[in-house]
Amino acid sequence: MARAILAAVVGGAMLAPEPGAAQEPSPEEQRAAVRDQGIAVAAEIDVLTAQDAEIQAALSAIQTQVAGQQVVVTQTADAQASADAAVAASAAEITALQGEIAALDARVDQIIIEAYVDPPLDHALDIFDADTLADATVKNGLVDISADEDTAAIARLDEAQVDLEAEKAAQEALAAEAATKKAEADAAMAELNVAVGVQTQLAAEVDARLAAKQWEADVLRLTDATLSAQIEAQQAALAASLAASRAPSSSIGPAPGGLATVSCPAGGSITVAGSIAGNVQALLDAAFADGIRLCGGGYRDPEEQIALRRAHCGTSDYAIYEMPSSQCSPPTARPGSSMHEQGLAIDFTCNGGGTVSSGSACFRWLSANAATYGLANLPSEPWHWSTNGN
Repeated sequence: MARAILAAVVGGAMLAPEPGAAQEPSPEEQRAAVRDQGIAVAAEIDVLTAQDAEIQAALSAIQTQVAGQQVVVTQTADAQASADAAVAASAAEITALQGEIAALDARVDQIIIEAYVDPPLDHALDIFDADTLADATVKNGLVDISADEDTAAIARLDEAQVDLEAEKAAQEALAAEAATKKAEADAAMAELNVAVGVQTQLAAEVDARLAAKQWEADVLRLTDATLSAQIEAQQAALAASLAASRAPSSSIGPAPGGLATVSCPAGGSITVAGSIAGNVQALLDAAFADGIRLCGGGYRDPEEQIALRRAHCGTSDYAIYEMPSSQCSPPTARPGSSMHEQGLAIDFTCNGGGTVSSGSACFRWLSANAATYGLANLPSEPWHWSTNGN
């Protein structure tokens, strides 16, 4: 069974349409087939009885699938970040329009009061009291200017109210699109976690096989040195394939929009992806205006992520590259999967102290306002906020 599946993956047989097939599979269907085949090969191969070439092919297949899925995760995260940024920009526009409408409302109220207390007709009669024709012309011009300004203010109030309703409708559409992009990003991450889990299981089984073969080689060394050396050479090749499958992935994309530095109003700065820099700066400024001093750490170099995994998870290859983040203390994303590596996550600090804690004033403010700026919280880490909540 495993050999048949493996042959299909390596040869591409399962992707070829049957002659006379009614419909060509879509790119999405083909990608799903490749994904499922990679998992099937890794999950169903009997490592204890399979040939080394089969195991190497299975390791390669699942590694290819994991790397490809990481690209999908990056792409969907970028799409979600763009959608969230659009929602945040729309929210900022709504806030600006609401402020303009409030100011125009106050101006129109003043116009009404002035018209009642000091009717425009009185100013028109003042023209007849002018000493010269020039004075009369000036007074008449001032009356016209005042009337034009009042008319413009009233007209702009109507326009602003129309603009506000249109922007609210646009924001609803943008929010729906952002929700769709988040669902796609979450689904891509779930598929990646499945593939990595299967890869981890396969790697553990190969480790056990290598240990057994090494014991066999040690025993044979005393009676048949040539055969022992042959076994060791074969297992060295298999170990190399296993090491390659465990190597850190370089498929994570660059920070969307490059890297940018935003200033913390109370001092310090945060480096984030350029695509969210404007939103983050607006968030920091708004929090500061409300008496909340936020700063923290954003972008994290992949090597720094590896160092954190080594410190939080353990020093083995498995601990660094494969162990679920929940088993680390504190939880730390696998290299190549952290939103920090794309500048799309921030670990916030609170009021000049340590990281944000649950129930603090900083956490309450972020919970009430961060979504406006396109950031969501990872529930297990009150300090960690990103474009997709991961």
